[in-house]
Amino acid sequence: MLTPCFDRGPRPAVRANIALASGVMLVVPEAAAPEKFTAMSVVLQGIRSARVPSITCDARTNLDDVQRWAARLPETSGSTRVMVTGPRGTRWPEGEALARRLVAAIGIAQ
Repeated sequence: MLTPCFDRGPRPAVRANIALASGVMLVVPEAAAPEKFTAMSVVLQGIRSARVPSITCDARTNLDDVQRWAARLPETSGSTRVMVTGPRGTRWPEGEALARRLVAAIGIAQ
């Protein structure tokens, strides 16, 4: 189901998606420093502001840790909703494959 975002621009859309999520999975090339990647500081600020559970992942992230994190997420509007985001594919081509692997690990249909 699509939910309109009446404010224009990317930041309101990011905040709206975070507000709808049970949790946010931030997938970046280096989990120890996610803010150094374009637009990730906006996502991190939105996560903190909305107080939504989050996990920051990179290629070294343990899949068991991701599964445990996802299992603890609360339901929002009758289901568990995970927002998965990270740098654009044009800036990090390997990111999409990593995100798919992480999503598969938590058992969410793609």
